[in-house]
Amino acid sequence: MSKFKKKTISKGQTLADKLRKARLDKNVSLEEVQSAIKVQTRYLDILENGQYDQLPGDIYTKAWIKLYADFLDLPSSELLADYNIEKNISHKIKKFENQEPNTKKYRFSFLRPRYLKIFIIILVVASLLGYLGFELINIVAPPKIIILEPTNNLKTTESSISIVGSTEAEVQLTINDETIVLDDQGNFNQSINLAVGLNNLQISAKKKHSRTRELELVILREVLE
Repeated sequence: MSKFKKKTISKGQTLADKLRKARLDKNVSLEEVQSAIKVQTRYLDILENGQYDQLPGDIYTKAWIKLYADFLDLPSSELLADYNIEKNISHKIKKFENQEPNTKKYRFSFLRPRYLKIFIIILVVASLLGYLGFELINIVAPPKIIILEPTNNLKTTESSISIVGSTEAEVQLTINDETIVLDDQGNFNQSINLAVGLNNLQISAKKKHSRTRELELVILREVLE
């Protein structure tokens, strides 16, 4: 008398695939399986669809898998191992899916009124500090000096020359330590006497709290022969 052999299972199939294929190969219905192993068809259908979370418990599930495997002439130990692996994977997936909404909630928690108010306060303070910093830079920055006439290193035979230019309003302007009068727009036109030879004109501009801006003009007065 020949010994009974269990059917071999092709790799790459899930537990549900193996159970369904073996039953169809055996050409039996779920109702016939229910009559043979005393497991309700709805649980058999759940097993064949891999919906393990809808089964009543691990003890019942493993017992049913063993009964079903024996009925279908499949190796029950391999199917139980498949069940453990697939159940762990399913558990990890569900755990990740349950954590995802909490993660999103955490990501956007700063949009709550309380955090939004704090964010607005920080933004206002940062803007105010930025404005104050900008104003401070303007206060301490040296004023601009623009000389329109004469050009630097000019040669002339005249005994005097007009220094024409502009700077910022409320600036104290000096040429060789002599205070120069400005109009309301910061323009000036100052006549300077020239000595024969090289004349170095030191032009200095300073606001109340600013650093000093200094320029130098070199004018050469030549004598007519």
